[in-house]
Amino acid sequence: MKLPLFPLNTVLFPGAPISLHIFEERYRLMIGHCLEQNAPFGVVLLRSGSEVSADDPFVRSLREQLGDDQPLDEPVPFEVGTVARITESQRLEDGRYVLVAQGQRRFRIQYIVQRKPYVVASVTLPAEQTSALSATAVAELRRIHERYWETIENVTGRRYEREEPPDDAIELTYWLAHRMRVDNLRKQHWLESDVATRIHEMTDALQAELAMLPSAGPDRGTTAGPWSWN
Repeated sequence: MKLPLFPLNTVLFPGAPISLHIFEERYRLMIGHCLEQNAPFGVVLLRSGSEVSADDPFVRSLREQLGDDQPLDEPVPFEVGTVARITESQRLEDGRYVLVAQGQRRFRIQYIVQRKPYVVASVTLPAEQTSALSATAVAELRRIHERYWETIENVTGRRYEREEPPDDAIELTYWLAHRMRVDNLRKQHWLESDVATRIHEMTDALQAELAMLPSAGPDRGTTAGPWSWN
C-alpha cells in the first residue's frame, strides 16, 4: 500500500480524531490529492534529535533511500504511524485547509517511493497480536479506570460527564491512549506495542496515579485536578 505521509509532533491512534490546519504548500497539495481521490494519508510522529541514531536500522535505511543531501539531524519519522481518513474539510480562500481526520489502523513504513512534492511511502498494515490477551487483564484495566474517576470525583466533589469506554479490548486501549496525558514517546511506544502490553502498562500507569491521589474529599484540603485526560 502506498501512503502519503504527514509528519507531526503528535501521535494519532486508531479510532481517534485529529484536527489539522494545513498551510504548507506541499501538504496543501497532498490534502487536495487525498480529497480528490477519497484517499487516506498517514500520520507519523517526528523523532527529536536525541532519538535519531545512525545505528538505528530504520533511520539508516531511510537515510539511504532519501539520499545523502539531508543531514542526519533533519526530522525523521518513527517507523509506525496511523492511517487517517478525512471526515470533514474546508478549503479557505487563500488555499489553506481546515480539516478533521479519523485514525483507522496502524501502518509500518517499508520504504520511501516519492520525496517531492511530499513524501509517499510503501507501508504494511500489521495485524493486532491478541494471542496473549487476557480477559482478566482487560477487566482489571476497566476496574482501575473506573476507580480512578471515582477517586477524582470524590476528591474534587464534582461529577464529570464521562464517555462510555469501548467494549472491544483493542479499541479500549487506543481510546485510553488517546486520552491519557503522557508524553509522545510513551504514546508512540503504545502505538507500536501489542494489545497485551498496552493493557499491562496502562493499568500500571493508572495505579501509580491512584496511589498519588488523596482519598479525602475537597473539604479535607486542596488538590490538583486530573492529570491524565485531555
